[in-house]
Amino acid sequence: MTTLNLLSLIVFCAFLASYVLKLIILYSKNNIQANVLGKGGKKLTAIKSTEWFVKIATFLWGAAWFLMSVAEPYLVNLLGRHYNLPVVNYIGAGIVSIGCAVFILAMATMNTSWRVGIDKSTTTRLVTRGVYKYSRNAAFVGFDLMFAGLYLMYPNWLTLVILVLNIVAIHLLILQEEEHLRLVFGDEYRSYSRKTPRYL
Repeated sequence: MTTLNLLSLIVFCAFLASYVLKLIILYSKNNIQANVLGKGGKKLTAIKSTEWFVKIATFLWGAAWFLMSVAEPYLVNLLGRHYNLPVVNYIGAGIVSIGCAVFILAMATMNTSWRVGIDKSTTTRLVTRGVYKYSRNAAFVGFDLMFAGLYLMYPNWLTLVILVLNIVAIHLLILQEEEHLRLVFGDEYRSYSRKTPRYL
């Protein structure tokens, strides 16, 4: 295993462990079912469709990330490589690491308000502090950095398709989520939106 692949696998494990740990903590300490992606009978069809799109796209991303980390030499033979620039590959590893850190920080900042998907069944607080002072969608910015970093680490047609697919899926989810937040928080969210950018 190369140094790049080891770094990639470590960051992947850190991402996965933090995500699963957050779900477990919210459920065990607060009885909150935080993963509502594609679930819930009160959601409009457009929301459910978008959430399923995100679910499939992010699963493909996670699977590709893991497989590229552990079996990159074999996959390069199968998929080819758009370029071979180790410096760019390591920049990609740095971008993935920053994205993972931003995502973990965003999860921690959200505390018990953090959800995976749009939660129509419970009311949460609007979080505008910490990283959310700089981005209304800090966790999604972290995801976008990880999608881009994966392509830079492993530049092939599969990771490029996954990058584009996930950026589109996440953007569509953001639009649905922002509409939900406007309905729930009204003027408070509108005021926050005027002061804080959607991404950066």
